[in-house]
Amino acid sequence: MRLLAAFLIVSILPISILGYLSWRESGGSSEEGSTEEAHSAEEIFGMSTATVELAVAAAGLLLSIGMALLVARTLVGPLRRLQASMRQVERGDLNVTSGVTSSDELGQLAMSFDHMVEGLRREALVRDLFGQYVTPALAEAAIERRADLDGQLVTCTVLFVDIRNFTGIAEALPATRLLKILNEYFARMSAVIVDENGFVNKFGGDSLLAVFGTPLNPDPDHAECGVLAALRMEQALTEFNREQKDAWLPQIIVGIGIATGDVVAGNVGSETKLEYTVIGDAVNVASRLQAMTKDLDVHILADGETARAATRFAHFTSVGELAVRGKARPVEVFAVSGASDE
Repeated sequence: MRLLAAFLIVSILPISILGYLSWRESGGSSEEGSTEEAHSAEEIFGMSTATVELAVAAAGLLLSIGMALLVARTLVGPLRRLQASMRQVERGDLNVTSGVTSSDELGQLAMSFDHMVEGLRREALVRDLFGQYVTPALAEAAIERRADLDGQLVTCTVLFVDIRNFTGIAEALPATRLLKILNEYFARMSAVIVDENGFVNKFGGDSLLAVFGTPLNPDPDHAECGVLAALRMEQALTEFNREQKDAWLPQIIVGIGIATGDVVAGNVGSETKLEYTVIGDAVNVASRLQAMTKDLDVHILADGETARAATRFAHFTSVGELAVRGKARPVEVFAVSGASDE
């Protein structure tokens, strides 16, 4: 708009001054009563010089207005379309183009804008795909910190869940059907974990490792979140098995182990492949407790640290101090039977 105004001022102002002076000259000559010889000397094509100057000024004015409209159409219009596309990108809509197809400098600018938006679309796609493989929380942290996720010693709660008799289920189903069931099962379990502020650390065939209270999802009540997640996973699995039964498909039985303790959380791997994981005693205990659920005929087992921290939110029944492989001392083990009234 400012460019158009400047063009109009620069082009119209001299023409307007010329027209005004011609009008003054024509009016002044009439008032002084010039002689017929003077008039004839100032005529061009049978018209007075002042009249010709006025006509030229009027034609120049019309030409300037036409040029201004042409500039508005060929320059200002595309710039406005490009500005509108930029506003859409600012709002997060990447499915836009500049809409400018000219081959001049403005067209080159629009082409650069389209290339930038295409790059943003590819980056968003990579981010989404990355989030599907490593969970959105880890993807966001890795991108923001440029994968600088060094190990940190933290106290957190680890939840380990595994499907019982998975080998028998795998032998009874085609591979595609098996993967579909697994994906649906993991989707529901993961949703529960995320709802309880948990972090799905990894999938291991038919197992799932989740962590509560890491640097990626800090929470002082991580033990309570882990226990509530386990109880809600049981409920989600009941609904899942009901659908499996209606579809004449195998039902799934799981064991869940929960342990609270110190772990090291951070990146593990090489320069070509990294994995954010947790390493420590709590991970080992949670895995061993999960394996014990089948022998003790319970679905959820927790260690003493978890039970003491989450006693307000679930019913815990002591099953004694049990030897856990990898632990020098017995571990106090509790069965989690259901949510408390509180």
